[in-house]
Amino acid sequence: MLEVGALPRIIYLHQALTALASTISPAAWAIDWAGHLARVTDLLHARTTEAARPALLAELTAHEKDLIGRMLERRLDA
Repeated sequence: MLEVGALPRIIYLHQALTALASTISPAAWAIDWAGHLARVTDLLHARTTEAARPALLAELTAHEKDLIGRMLERRLDA
């Protein structure tokens, strides 16, 4: 079950993944990231509305943004 507090992070992750798509090769995108974006997109469409997303995104903290950025850069890998 997705907790409501996670929605701002999911919205930001969606934006970050969308931005990432234009910075890497199509082959790398297809292998490493496309499936993730598809799942995040499905989740956003199921749990939020386009109109609600800006207010939810405004709840995101700088720490959460940093954490998502580090995750996408794979700096959280063990």
